[in-house]
Amino acid sequence: MTPNPPEAAEQARGAVTKERILTIAQELFCARTYAGTSIADIAGRLGTSKAALYYHFGSKEDILDALLAEPAAKLAALADLAARKRPRATAEELLGGLIDLFAGSTAFTAIVGNDASAHAEYVRRYDPAGRVELILDALAGPRASTVRKVRARAALAAAKEGTRTALEAEGRLSEKMRAEVLAGALRVLSRP
Repeated sequence: MTPNPPEAAEQARGAVTKERILTIAQELFCARTYAGTSIADIAGRLGTSKAALYYHFGSKEDILDALLAEPAAKLAALADLAARKRPRATAEELLGGLIDLFAGSTAFTAIVGNDASAHAEYVRRYDPAGRVELILDALAGPRASTVRKVRARAALAAAKEGTRTALEAEGRLSEKMRAEVLAGALRVLSRP
């Protein structure tokens, strides 16, 4: 059953408001941290009351969930790929997947990657099993030495920071730049 025109218009306004809330929340979480941002801060920047904001999101945690649900699902799929024994995931697949995740979700990298309070909340809510650690273990390889573990973590950092730098410089991640970031991360991982 399709909504009548007034209901459809109200739904469209509600969707726009939700997107504005998410945009403002992301900006505030990045500027003030997740723990340092209150619902009142978000409502104030939105120019509305806390009660009006609660109409769209029941809590600050619900806002964080809306920002992180999609990247968390992508990270879970990537961790499943990393845990696969046969055929074993390649470093190119794993690092490429991470680059795509970082490029597709600035909220994930900006909030979770740079804010200890948001990172702790993310781990508690989405990643108690340590999906990133599964990916790092797969990158390092079986019975990895400390050197291989360091290289795996450095390759992850290269993928994250290379993607961030490309996005800042070009506004998007082109195929050419993705290939450059991937090649750099692979070099870090396999350096003799």
